Order: sequence, then structure tokens, then C-alpha cells
Amino acid sequence: MQSTIEGTTSLAKIEASPVMKLYLGASVFASIVIPLIFGWYEYSTIQVFLATILLVVCLYPSARYFARHESGIPTMAILCLAYALQFSLPIFIREASIELMAREIRYLEDADVIAALLMAIVGVFLLQLGCYRFRESRLIGLVPTANLPLNRFRAILYCVVVGFVLPVVFSIKDIIPEEYQAPLSSILTLLQNQILVVIAILGWLVYSGRGSRGSKWLAVALYGVVGIAVLRGVSVGYLEQALVPIGVLFTVKWIYTRRISIGPIVGVAALVLFLSPVKNDFRQRVLSNPGGEELADQGVVSKAAAWVDQATVYWLETFRGDRDFTEATYGATLRTDLVHQVAHIHAMTPSVVPHQHGETYSYFVVALIPRVLWPEKPVAGSANTFFGVNYGLQTEESAKITTFGVSMIGEAYINFGWPGVVLIMLFQGLILGVLQHIFGESRSGPGGQAVFLAFFVFFLNGIGSSAEILFGNVLQNLLCGYILLLWAREKTVKSQSSLTRLRSLQVTNGQETSY
Repeated sequence: MQSTIEGTTSLAKIEASPVMKLYLGASVFASIVIPLIFGWYEYSTIQVFLATILLVVCLYPSARYFARHESGIPTMAILCLAYALQFSLPIFIREASIELMAREIRYLEDADVIAALLMAIVGVFLLQLGCYRFRESRLIGLVPTANLPLNRFRAILYCVVVGFVLPVVFSIKDIIPEEYQAPLSSILTLLQNQILVVIAILGWLVYSGRGSRGSKWLAVALYGVVGIAVLRGVSVGYLEQALVPIGVLFTVKWIYTRRISIGPIVGVAALVLFLSPVKNDFRQRVLSNPGGEELADQGVVSKAAAWVDQATVYWLETFRGDRDFTEATYGATLRTDLVHQVAHIHAMTPSVVPHQHGETYSYFVVALIPRVLWPEKPVAGSANTFFGVNYGLQTEESAKITTFGVSMIGEAYINFGWPGVVLIMLFQGLILGVLQHIFGESRSGPGGQAVFLAFFVFFLNGIGSSAEILFGNVLQNLLCGYILLLWAREKTVKSQSSLTRLRSLQVTNGQETSY
């Protein structure tokens, strides 16, 4: 009864917040005005209305975050903004179509786009419901919290070893015998992903002031590690890998300073727009074309420079008028368009492709078996391959080089239809709420938050990927990051607490003793 009264009081305070009043007023205004404005330009009124409603739903966590003056990682706010970018924005900037194999354009029916928007609205709402309801329920008391306060010296040493020494070791050719490379590949990938934890820890030292002694050198190390991670992502042709370390940097700066610069965000967006048009061609040069063998043997900087050179030539030709500007920006806008992809799935399921009834989730049966023990274990990502090939986006041969992310909502519908969307999105919100409680709260310490940040970026990328890739990466990276950071944990917290209680007891008994 008491908790109900407190919850009602808290809710009343939120509703009375100026931020929440502004959010509610702007939501009602936008829901009425935006469809009317875009209706004049031959947009589908119902599509624009649903896209606006989806935007309103996605902005709720941000309004809630500021209305409650919350601290820590704005997990749900960032995740829902990513959903708005990929499911709401494309309605306003892209036509209702999808590109199939051989550059065939399929125009989507209005009913399928509407169904995709409704799935996104319901899915994002349930995502928030699962996360917030768990965090406000009594069950949260049954879930432990990772306690990872960090020792400054050990944290710096951890960053040196994991952020600089290990990457150099892994870059040495033939350091690992060829017969062991495949079995150990997953372990090496886990260790390489810990560079994201290093970025979060260095960010804590720099932005919280804990690294005041030698803060300039720590700042240089922070931006150096981010630069190395970005170069590594660019060198293999995957923009996601290049953007992830930048996302961790922005988030950790917000946590400890409550500030973030618009300039770097604009710069990152410009970089994505600049590199996107030639991304697939560059990746094929590295991975498949006979002439790509020479490029594949070059270093990280040379590969990144090759991508920049190729993009520069492309844009120079565009500005000279050799190609349409819309064509040049097509790749970048395509990367943020999941709503029309889900509409395509809705159009073909189950009339052309039957529901899979959980088949694409079968990898979870073997996910926890280490590849060291089972070198021939199936590779995660079969759901993306199934989607690309069976829904006409690519051939089986091209799927060996690159895949199309099926998206969490799309995969749920492929397997179980509407019930799948409801259950999977609600479950995802619940899992996110549990993991944030364990690792992402301030009481988890800077170590816990660093581990959480390193995995949370996979959730952002997982919006457009399959469940097996998303949750497989999450569990492995969480456990690996937590175990490795136990060594850097501040060891004196518990002993100091015990010593304080002992002193208090002795003072009470009149037995003050000098230690």
C-alpha cells in the first residue's frame, strides 16, 4: 500500500514537471499539425500520422529522463531515439520502396507500411513497459548489483594493457599458430571488444576529475584509443564498428559532465554520409575481388586511406554533375531505413515466406558452447542470411560477403507474426531493465558502468540485427568485461567500512584505540 502511494505521488510530480508539460503539449500539437502539413505534399496522411505518433512514443524516455532529473546512463532514451531514426524518420525522407537484387525497386503497398509503423509503435511501447515496470517493481530487490569501484592505478594499468598492449600483440602476424586461430577467434574477438571498456574507463578518469594528476596524458590516451578503434572499423569496411567507440565516448562524457558538443555529432553524421556511398564497393575490394588481395595485406591506416580516397573521388564526380545528388545520399539514408524493410517482410509473410516458428532463434541452443570445444559450431547470423536470401535482397553467394540485418521487430514477425513482436519486444525491455540495474546504475561503480556501456552499444546496433547476434554479443562481452575488471576493483572499500564500524563501536564503549 505504501509503495502504491509513493508511486502515485512520484507520477503526479512527473506530470506536473515543466518538461513533461512541454512534452505533452508538443506531442498533441505535432500529432495534429505535422500530418496536415505533409498532407499538402501528397504524403500519405495516415503514414505521417503514425510516424508522428511513433516519434512521440520514442521521445517519452528522454522527457522522463529530464523530468525526473535522472543521472547515469540514459539507456532507454538513447535506444528509443535510435528507433525513431530508423522507423519514423524514413517516412518523411524516403519513398515507400525497397531495393531487391539486381537493383530492382519494389514499391510497397500502403497497408504494409501502415502495418510496419504499427509494429514499431507497439514494439517500442512494450520495450519501455518491460524496462520501466521491472525497475519500479519489487522484483528488482531480488537482483544483485555489480559492485565495481575502481582503483585508479589499477584502472590505468588495465587501460594500458587492454587498450594498447593487446592490440599490438594481436596485430603481429603468426603470433598464434594457424591451427588455433579458428578455435580461438571468438576469444580474441571478446578481448578486442574490451577496447570499448577501456574508452569508458578513460572517460571516467578524464571527465570525472579522478585523473587530475596527469589528466592531459589520460585525455591524449582516451582520444588515441578512440581513434585506433575508429580506424580499425573503417579499415574493414564496417561503419558500425567505427561508430561504436564514438558512441561510447559521447555517452561517458554525458554521464560525468552532463554536456555534449553538437560539433562532433555533426562531424560523425558527415563522416557517415561521406563514406556510405562506396561502402559496399570498398568492402568487396578488401574481401572478395582478386585485386583486393593487395589491399587486404595493407595496414589499417592504408585501408582507411583507401576508403577515404574512393569516397573523395565519388563525391567529386557527384559535385561535377556526373550523378544525381539523391543517388549519392541513397546509401546513407538506406542505412537508417528499417520501417520499409519491415513493411517488405509484412508483405511477404506468410503469403510467400511462411512463418518460421522460432527457427531463426535456434542458435541460442548452442550459443553458450565455447568454440574452443566445438570449432565447427554454427556461426551466428543465420537469421540475417535467411532474411536477405529468402526475401529477395541478395543471392546466397553475395550473402557470404555481406548481409542485411533483419531487425528485431522484423525477425519477431518472421517467426511468430504479431504475437512475436509483442513477446520479443517486451522480453527485450525486461532484459535491458535487468542488465541496467546490475551494471548501469551509479551504485555499480565506474567499472560496472563501463562494462554496461560497452555492451549497450550492441543493443543500439541490434535494432537492425538478429537476436542471436545481439544477445550473444551482450552476454559474452558482459561476462568477459566483468571478470577482467575484478582485478582493477578497489579492494579497500569493504575493509574501510569494517574499520569505520569497529572504531564507532570502540568509541561507544570508551575504548578509542590508535591504529
